[in-house]
Amino acid sequence: MFDLFEKFDGTPKAESSSQTQNDPYASLGPNSAPSTSYSQQGYSSSKRTFVLSVGGSVFFNEKLRAPEIAKFCEILNELIREGFQFVIVVGGGRVARVYQAGAKALGANNFELDEVGISICKTNALFFTYGVENAWKGVLTDPKEAERTLLLNKTPVFGGTTPGQTTDAVGAIIAELLGADFINLSNVDGIYSADPAKEPNAKMYKELTHVKMVSLLKAQASKPGGHSFVDAHAAAILDRSKIRGFFINGSDQENFKNLVRGMDFKGTIVQTLSADERVNDEERE
Repeated sequence: MFDLFEKFDGTPKAESSSQTQNDPYASLGPNSAPSTSYSQQGYSSSKRTFVLSVGGSVFFNEKLRAPEIAKFCEILNELIREGFQFVIVVGGGRVARVYQAGAKALGANNFELDEVGISICKTNALFFTYGVENAWKGVLTDPKEAERTLLLNKTPVFGGTTPGQTTDAVGAIIAELLGADFINLSNVDGIYSADPAKEPNAKMYKELTHVKMVSLLKAQASKPGGHSFVDAHAAAILDRSKIRGFFINGSDQENFKNLVRGMDFKGTIVQTLSADERVNDEERE
């Protein structure tokens, strides 16, 4: 086995506070982004609810990264005080795969392996109920509970819910229910043309349509040893309701704050503009 835990004294790292912005999107300009990032053209200031799909690779990979979880929760608390709302869905990471491998060795079938993974995701999700100040005290399991919890000015936290369904898909279905934006936090900077860990020349896309995202996902999944930036079920949900999706590195927490506040950020945006929006977008350029 391996050492799951980093040393943590319980004190989150301090974050500099920022003033509340009445309209954090008002100052955006379409050409204001530096070469390493880009502006969210068409991003509406009226949409302030985000569903966060927190990949297990961010905080629960080789070790439980408790200090980083505490820091991220402080950032969420800061943004919540500014008026943003979040639904948090937490994945399993390597810890889940270790437990599933053990269960498989003991004879568990695929349904039972999914149940093991769901249990680990729920355990991981508990850490966010402790660190987010207004979190609902308990890990939720029914996507419909997200809306009711938000109406109580609480932050809903989910892990896995149903065998055969990933936490990405849980996040996508909640975003569909709420009409919210979907943010995928992983250990890569965005959506690439190939696995950047194996292909150093892989291209990171700054923006994709939903159709192109699904097509790219199918192409990558068909290759031997191919990787998936999101699972097919989640992608299908994002596509059918044209849910705006953002794919960023969850370890870059300043970048995450920039995204939520409507500032320049590094990552991939998936969106499909209407005909009128495309005309307006061309006029801005």
